[in-house]
Amino acid sequence: MKRPLLMAGLAGATLMAAWLLLSPPPPAAQTPPGPAPVAPLALPQMPDVAAADSPPPQLPKPAASTSAAPQPAGRPIGPEGYGPHIEQALAGSDPQAAWEAVLWLRQCGSTESRREAAATLRNQGLAPEFMTQRMLEVDAEARRCQTVTAAHRALLAPLSARAMRAGIPEAAAAYAEAAFAADLSPGERAEVTEALRRDASSGHALSMMAAAMAAPAWGLGDDERLAYLFALAQLPRPMMTLDTATALVQRGQLKLSAPATPAQLAAARQAGQALVARISAAPRP
Repeated sequence: MKRPLLMAGLAGATLMAAWLLLSPPPPAAQTPPGPAPVAPLALPQMPDVAAADSPPPQLPKPAASTSAAPQPAGRPIGPEGYGPHIEQALAGSDPQAAWEAVLWLRQCGSTESRREAAATLRNQGLAPEFMTQRMLEVDAEARRCQTVTAAHRALLAPLSARAMRAGIPEAAAAYAEAAFAADLSPGERAEVTEALRRDASSGHALSMMAAAMAAPAWGLGDDERLAYLFALAQLPRPMMTLDTATALVQRGQLKLSAPATPAQLAAARQAGQALVARISAAPRP
């Protein structure tokens, strides 16, 4: 079954579960290399486990702009699991390695829910062979996550910040999920907001979804977030149908300042179409 057709038949929590399951897992056979030639950020050292439940650290001060980060060289991850490699990513200065560590941390935080979602969808008769394979992949990933501690999980915000400043798509969304907007200065919040907007406006589908679902505290307005949601339904390879996008809004999946009106939904549909047209017309690197 093709992904657009799968998404068309899902809404609310089921849509989110399928979207997560259909996202490819991070590569298990990659580990960060030595430091890349970029200016290091003033990130904190590995925190104590006892301090891991405190709010995420504030956004580090900006570093000099960098070009696109190189892909880290790959090698198998053995029984040591992800933990030591996350520490290496923090100690280095390669934003791509930092982003890879973020992917590991995010995946490790959702192994149980992803396995349950796959089992539920399989029991409903939805692509049983595919869902069984996903369950096996999640089980293998859970074993690699066994060395990820609370101290590692507390690094999600600073590692995301490093990747965000390198312009890596979806890193701003990861930071926004890991940090508290109220803990940041207005300038720091504005930096995250602009990064969310930049990624979503580039046509990166997962960044569009993240911007649409972002908490209002990050400063994206209702109309802008609705436009990103409806753009997802009008991409060349849409993540959902227009009806599904409308259902998500009507069921309160987006935290809007007020319930969306029919006129607002119609305007969002047109704005999403215009955004997709601009993305399609933009020159590609």
